[in-house]
Amino acid sequence: MRTTRTSILVAVALLAGVVTDALAQQKPPARGIVNITGQLYRAQNDNHYTVYLVTPEGVIMSDPINRDFGRWLKAEIATRHKVPVRYVLYTHKDWDHASGGVVFADTATFVGHANMRAGVALPGGTPALPENTAKMDANRNGLLERSEAAGATAAQFDLIDFNRDGILTPNELLRGPVNDVHLPSETFRERHTVTFGGKRVIMIPLGTAHTNDSTVLYFPDERTVFSADVMQVRRLPQSLEPSVGAYINALRTIQSLDYDHAATGHALMGTKKDVAQSLQYLEDLSKGVAAGIGAGRSVQEIQKTLMLEPYKGFERWDTHRTVHIAQVYETIMGSPRTATPTN
Repeated sequence: MRTTRTSILVAVALLAGVVTDALAQQKPPARGIVNITGQLYRAQNDNHYTVYLVTPEGVIMSDPINRDFGRWLKAEIATRHKVPVRYVLYTHKDWDHASGGVVFADTATFVGHANMRAGVALPGGTPALPENTAKMDANRNGLLERSEAAGATAAQFDLIDFNRDGILTPNELLRGPVNDVHLPSETFRERHTVTFGGKRVIMIPLGTAHTNDSTVLYFPDERTVFSADVMQVRRLPQSLEPSVGAYINALRTIQSLDYDHAATGHALMGTKKDVAQSLQYLEDLSKGVAAGIGAGRSVQEIQKTLMLEPYKGFERWDTHRTVHIAQVYETIMGSPRTATPTN
């Protein structure tokens, strides 16, 4: 009897765990809007953020993030401010920031760096399946059927499937999950100013850091900058692609602006002083790796000794420090690096 009772209790506990996990997966994203200063606001969708500026004639906003969030934000703006969205200004092409713009297409003009259009186009040539998906190709035909896809590839299948034929080609996989990115109708290559409703937003290219269309939005009257992925506050960058030098140059571009508020696309907001600290991390990282190479140390030895202690309190220090060291080492030496983390 005790065994039976124990079995029942275990079964109930396991079922409760399954139900709890299912409920957690169904939990709606954390959303909210906070005022930065004046009529400039920061809107949240879990750990993704965008900003918008209210004018008497309408709203200038940045990345729509995704379609569901876009619908929510559109309704919030209409309720709170009684004006439509007139401009959508992209920071870069990545799907997790740039998707969902079609929600605002009935009233808005879309502006992005000229490289954004090419960045979401289907690449040419005859590439092989990317390494991370080749192992899913069970029938070894060089394509990925829906039944073979797993993990993030399965979850994003419809965003990757460019021609919607239920099969992913290497070209579609290299393009990425950008089917829901609404292309900019206006593009720029140099500094570009959007003037609307008595307000200005200056869009400034950041070179090749993260993507070759990375842009910082500068709100001079609000003394605020907004950057997604390139600029971080007390948080290490996901990766230093294509090089640490590109990131240093990008942050120096941001620091050349006259601002107080640093609004990021992820996690914490901060100040110009916080961005200076992030820039200092990159400079200390570069100098530390170069010094290690000069002393004849291997990348593994540098990873063990270059602790970058002043930044230990930064988010992702424990997971990304060693990867950044390997990336900088490769930049200097041209050797293979440790895989970029995915979290």
